Amino acid sequence: MGNDSFRDVDALLGRVAADHQVPGLAAATTVDGEVAHVATYGWRDLARKLPMTPDSPSRWFSISKAITVLALARLVEEGEIGWDDPVCARVPGLRFADPVATERATVRDCVLHRTGLPAGDWTWWQGPSDPAALVARVAHLPCSAGFRSGFFYQNLHFTILGEVIRSAGTDWHQAVRDLLGPIGIRPITRLADFVAADRVLGYGPNGFTPPNPAADFDFEAIAPASAVCGSILELARLSAAVADGGKGLLPPERWREVTRPVWGQPAPIWPEMRQPSLAMAGSSLAYRGELALRWAGGWQGYTAHLLALPERRISACALVNRTASPTSDLLAFSMLDRAADWDPAPWEWRFLEDKRRMRKAAESRRAKRLEAARSAAWPCGVDGLVGWFEHPAYGPFEVSADGGEPRLRFRDTDLALFPQSDGSVLADSMDTVDVVWTLRPEIGDGRVTAWLLGPDDPSAPCRFGRMP
Repeated sequence: MGNDSFRDVDALLGRVAADHQVPGLAAATTVDGEVAHVATYGWRDLARKLPMTPDSPSRWFSISKAITVLALARLVEEGEIGWDDPVCARVPGLRFADPVATERATVRDCVLHRTGLPAGDWTWWQGPSDPAALVARVAHLPCSAGFRSGFFYQNLHFTILGEVIRSAGTDWHQAVRDLLGPIGIRPITRLADFVAADRVLGYGPNGFTPPNPAADFDFEAIAPASAVCGSILELARLSAAVADGGKGLLPPERWREVTRPVWGQPAPIWPEMRQPSLAMAGSSLAYRGELALRWAGGWQGYTAHLLALPERRISACALVNRTASPTSDLLAFSMLDRAADWDPAPWEWRFLEDKRRMRKAAESRRAKRLEAARSAAWPCGVDGLVGWFEHPAYGPFEVSADGGEPRLRFRDTDLALFPQSDGSVLADSMDTVDVVWTLRPEIGDGRVTAWLLGPDDPSAPCRFGRMP
């Protein structure tokens, strides 16, 4: 690694923050188990102008999933659980809508996201904070994908896996501390502790608009999927262990087991990337002809990325405080190129153009939908649309018509409603292109008696019946 490999990193972070309107960024690389370079830019608290620092804790979100798999692997190594243990036998109250999944789904099936469950994010977002209450909702979700028919990314699986850890007599929070403590990481896993820390504040929404503070949310119900928090220096220590074959985390054979490719994925559009695959813990790809391990996470207010090249024992990682921002990806790849002493690929330009293209396409789709609504009629009178409607897995939503303008309110989401020519109704958040739903009404006595809606899987709509 050349001495001047990172001479332009500060300027890179500044450009990226400006292009994507991200308040704060942090990036680091490691070589042979040691931090080689760390850089921060911008603000961990935009209003108070508090700078991002190497020690500022931030959310790692779905990097938590890989960490949970490592904690499970330790219990497997100790003989406390088995990958092929039936999860419904281990977790009281767990049932799937598919009886085959109820009978046969294992710990391994949940780790590999192959029980047939859809995404399920709207079951937990601002839903129950009690894992057992969330587990009870699983029975009401259609297993539309089919048991073991493929990989379908899921957070509910990790609520289940947290309860599997509990069944072995171990609390998930303690299991994570026991796992990461020996490599110098003191993870924050509870909301109260994160809020009390001198932490990075999150901002949204996803897009090019000015950032707004993102509300804190208690992720306790899906903690094993998303709740681990730490600084860029701590994420660098984790990435160094990943680059060193899991040293300090798992025995070598168990490490190879959880990082072995299982599911092949579609090829990326960029020539440096080939053969992407998903493993029990994270994913892998051939990057510039070498094996790279990749862990990533992102949700409201934060994104995180970790890359490692085990053959070279080098790694890179990045944290940013904006919803679904590609900047953590581009910084991780850019830093990895520099750590490997490669000429950096044009990640900055590529990710910016890709984001612009995706936003433009989404806005075009919206414009077409809204144009179609101008000539369509409501499926019944506007008064017949309004009321409260409920599904046992997703809970209630309200349709109102204040001022004659129908709207759907579901937790913190406020959607404008538009009729469509096929008799359906379009629900659009209007201030973001991220939430667009199609509802199909059931009509009786001149009013809607139920709405058919798939908040997570449009191909498998659920019935939200009118509440008394």
